[in-house]
Amino acid sequence: MRKKIAIRNLILLFLALPVFLHAQDTEKPLILQEMSWKDVQEYIKTSDMVIIPLGSTEQHGPHLPLGTDFYEAFEVSKRISAKTGVVVAPVLFVGYSYYHSGFPGTLSLRPETMEQVVFECAEMLMKYGFRRFMLYNFHGGNNTIQDRIIDRINQDTEAVAVAIGVGSPLFKPGTGDAYDMHAGKSETSLMLHFKPELVRLDRLEQPEMRFSPRVEALRKLSEEYPELSLVWGNLLGVPAETGKGGASHELSSNGIWSFSDVKSASAEMGREITERLTDAAVNFINAWKMAEK
Repeated sequence: MRKKIAIRNLILLFLALPVFLHAQDTEKPLILQEMSWKDVQEYIKTSDMVIIPLGSTEQHGPHLPLGTDFYEAFEVSKRISAKTGVVVAPVLFVGYSYYHSGFPGTLSLRPETMEQVVFECAEMLMKYGFRRFMLYNFHGGNNTIQDRIIDRINQDTEAVAVAIGVGSPLFKPGTGDAYDMHAGKSETSLMLHFKPELVRLDRLEQPEMRFSPRVEALRKLSEEYPELSLVWGNLLGVPAETGKGGASHELSSNGIWSFSDVKSASAEMGREITERLTDAAVNFINAWKMAEK
């Protein structure tokens, strides 16, 4: 009799295991816009952490959507939330992207406008009890603005803010390629993983990169003096009006900034990058939770 009961229990356990595993793999992220005020009230009783994703609406070559940076920031943030239970609060779809405006569709805010919008949203969240802010940026053009937002939160309020995306030592998305900066193999792989229905591989073609003579000379000399990358790197991603030749349409024939073989991008590579970025942020959050229970 006992043997029959044991066998039955074993069978039931075996049948329930896939359901259990599925439940573990599909934890839902917490998204502020999907919560009610009662949900937020309950959340604040146990946590004061929040993740604010920052991206952009800007050209990403002929094959990727304008919202690529926002999707990347939001999708990684959601995966972090699913593993940590931290709320994600998107507040902007737009960043600072003026130097991409040589291609149609790009939107951009003035740095001071973006700073003020995000800071005021953070102030509102503080009103309800949020005290630990993590900015998950996925657009290099936002870095200086992100620094200013974080500094204002840390200097002017009782809350604490840190960067955990672009602009943070936690952020290491690389594919191993030396120059794959924008809409190249890395970002194409990420979007094939996140939003494959929005990727137009039929439009994908390698860009013709066009560095100014000044940048070319500095890049060549930086092979001997690597510190010169501090100079030529700051000549790229700047408005055409500066006369530096570093606006997106001046640098690239189609908006892609990459010497990589962009056509070698894959969803699997995007998944690997995503897991690396997610794990780095999750480890940080878990450590912060332990340090300040």
